[in-house]
Amino acid sequence: MSAALKIPDYAGASVKLRIPKAASAGLVSCDAIRGIVVAVAFTATAQVLASKPAPHVPKGIVSDWTQRHVLYPDSKDESVIVRFRDDPRWEQNWYHRHREAWWPEYHPERNFPDEGGEKEWPRELRHKPRLPEEKSKRDWSISLGTATFQPTIDFSFTISPETAYGSLNVTDLGGGSWLATAGSLTVTGGSDVGTYTLIPGGPGITTSPLGSFLYDNVITPSANPALDVDGLLFGVTGKEINVWGNSANNYSFYDSTGTGVYGTQLVATGAFSFQTDPGAGEGFPAKYVFDVTAAPSCSNDFVAIGIGANPASGGQANILGVNNLYSTSPASAAPNCTTNGPTVMFAYASGTGEVPASVAISLNGTQLAYNENILTGESYFHILTIGTTGSNGTSPTNAVVPGTGNNAVDKTVLLSPDGGVTNQSSTSSPFIVYTDNDVSDVAYVTTYSSAGTGSGYLYKISNVFNGSATPTVVWSVSINAIPSTPVYDSASNSVIFTDSMGRIDYVADSGTSPTLVYGPIVASGTTSLNPVILDNRSHYVYATFNTNGTNAIVVQAPTSLASSVSVAVGTGNTTYTGPYDVQFNKAWYTGVGTPLMYVVGTGSGTTPTLYSVGFNGSGLLNGTADGTTAALTTGAADASPITEFYNPTLAKDFLFVGVTNNCVATTNGGNAGCVMTLDITAGLPTVDAGTTSLAAAGGTTGIIIDNDSSITQASSIYYATKTGQTLVKATQSGLN
Repeated sequence: MSAALKIPDYAGASVKLRIPKAASAGLVSCDAIRGIVVAVAFTATAQVLASKPAPHVPKGIVSDWTQRHVLYPDSKDESVIVRFRDDPRWEQNWYHRHREAWWPEYHPERNFPDEGGEKEWPRELRHKPRLPEEKSKRDWSISLGTATFQPTIDFSFTISPETAYGSLNVTDLGGGSWLATAGSLTVTGGSDVGTYTLIPGGPGITTSPLGSFLYDNVITPSANPALDVDGLLFGVTGKEINVWGNSANNYSFYDSTGTGVYGTQLVATGAFSFQTDPGAGEGFPAKYVFDVTAAPSCSNDFVAIGIGANPASGGQANILGVNNLYSTSPASAAPNCTTNGPTVMFAYASGTGEVPASVAISLNGTQLAYNENILTGESYFHILTIGTTGSNGTSPTNAVVPGTGNNAVDKTVLLSPDGGVTNQSSTSSPFIVYTDNDVSDVAYVTTYSSAGTGSGYLYKISNVFNGSATPTVVWSVSINAIPSTPVYDSASNSVIFTDSMGRIDYVADSGTSPTLVYGPIVASGTTSLNPVILDNRSHYVYATFNTNGTNAIVVQAPTSLASSVSVAVGTGNTTYTGPYDVQFNKAWYTGVGTPLMYVVGTGSGTTPTLYSVGFNGSGLLNGTADGTTAALTTGAADASPITEFYNPTLAKDFLFVGVTNNCVATTNGGNAGCVMTLDITAGLPTVDAGTTSLAAAGGTTGIIIDNDSSITQASSIYYATKTGQTLVKATQSGLN
């Protein structure tokens, strides 16, 4: 008796493999099965390519934030395999976990018949010699203009009778302090009801434009009070409002219409709270590979990134795409793409607000989905069809409006439960539920308001990547806390998210009447709003919280939320919202070896520190982290989400992570922000001054992996720097 398993075929077809019953019963190792699968697939590919019975159909692959949040580890359970096959995202994930299948040079079979045979492989499909292992280096970087990749800090306060809330773009000043660079204040009660814009200034003491106040726009979210004695300055034409802190739980609210001309002057004991927005400035670039069965394409492969900046036609872009990725700057002697660094493929001023979180790409690479956020409270969901004619922008600071002078199409949906303007922000990423051929894709999106104790909505949107159809809100669900970016579980048809009350929640998508289930509070006092990671094999979710009142924690729970395991990973803090997620080693994916979970928690103070956590025989996390830890910095800093990659050529397992300051590695030329490569093949690595690293001003956003390839410039990582605002492609040790 045997079981049928359908696997991706590298020529765009499919292969059906009969696996012996002993294998499906677990008597044959996963590695052995995978060896059979790969061998059969390669043979079938050779036959298809040699005979060429039909025109080649390119196979596009998307690398984005969701690849790390929805996981498909290997399984010996036939029912699990069948269920995986029904999810188009599984095939995408399969290619990501088997990158040795991406590029033709891995397959010696493709060298035959090289000479003397009836046919010969195209030159770009022949096996190429592997290059020597390179040290880390930056291949290129491009400025993104006046972007921000720091989190948005939301606030609300009551200084009776004044009640208000607002949002601030911030820059990390280090030491737990932040400089507000843009934002708004909305007064909902008292004598100054209305919306006011942050007046830039600081961090040094600055005199207000009307001459009434001294201010510095500095906040310290972890302190009490969060504002210093100079505080924040907001205004409209002819009026200024200065809000500042006097002492613990004592705040001032002053307004003025001219030097020495004051109206409301309040000094009172009140409540002033800060909340880091969902997304927390930890967005990811997204990469599209046009065809995993062919050589890398300079013109068709591209990276897209949303930019946290207000856009302007002829000025700053908030959506950018670049191609000619496999190049260097300055151009090297033998790059794959001969340009001097990447080429701007599109630079759009889409809407009027920022795009602070990750974008999603359609499976055919022609459309993008993202959330636009306006600091005064509105937000929009976008479906953008990338233009192919006319001018689509020439640089991040010379953007064009989609549809103006080009054939790009930008469709929007106002994210509000009643279809009208409402105070609902969205700084999170859309989760796309892919379907074959993009014909009926849907998206799940969250919004929030920081007013009061915080609230939000989850939306289901149809007609996402669907040609000319108009995206439409199918339903929305009210949430009594601020929700994180959503993650969809295809097995339970549920959308799972964390919230600002320290819970893991889900909405069961049961047609037009979805069911909301709040989980128990697992992290009281948290400010984290990080998306969960979903294990599709075992139906577990993993959530991270910066504090439960005492510790930073990782929580493992079944998708039913019926129980949970909590693991402390350092001292809790409210300055930063990490740990941002968890990652797993190769053994966890394959079932061969000792499975481990990795997470960047905190060490002394707010020092980012790498922890590993093992599992018991039932697949549950051990109750405590392993005894050894690895500090990533020598002082207070924040860390990016970590990214794991197993390199099959070097047989090494790697983690990539960025830190904002005090980098423990000095190979980057100093102890400021950096990005590091950590070898976890043998377990928790030693991190010291000699750890491979690159300078990354202000740290990095999330990091995506390109591939493991000997083709020149086709083995890279991509990220944005938080200071200096650049998009970077770097060749890393272990990716060559």
